[in-house]
Amino acid sequence: ALGRRVVISRKARGLSQADLAHLAGVSARALSALERGKPTAALGTLALVLDALEMLPELSGVLAHRRDAALTEYAVRRLAAH
Repeated sequence: ALGRRVVISRKARGLSQADLAHLAGVSARALSALERGKPTAALGTLALVLDALEMLPELSGVLAHRRDAALTEYAVRRLAAH
């Protein structure tokens, strides 16, 4: 799923989890949970990591399944503020 794609993209760029966590501005623990597909990964963390990996279009696929315009708007505002 999405966590697996993050792992593949991170490794393809030669980044460690610590490197990507620093680049994305998230904790290594949060990144690890995201990569393992844990439901504790916050949407904001997901957006920051995908943005750091230039995979932000992946977020639209996640949000499309939820069909929640308010959630999409929140994610976009959070990214713009970062």
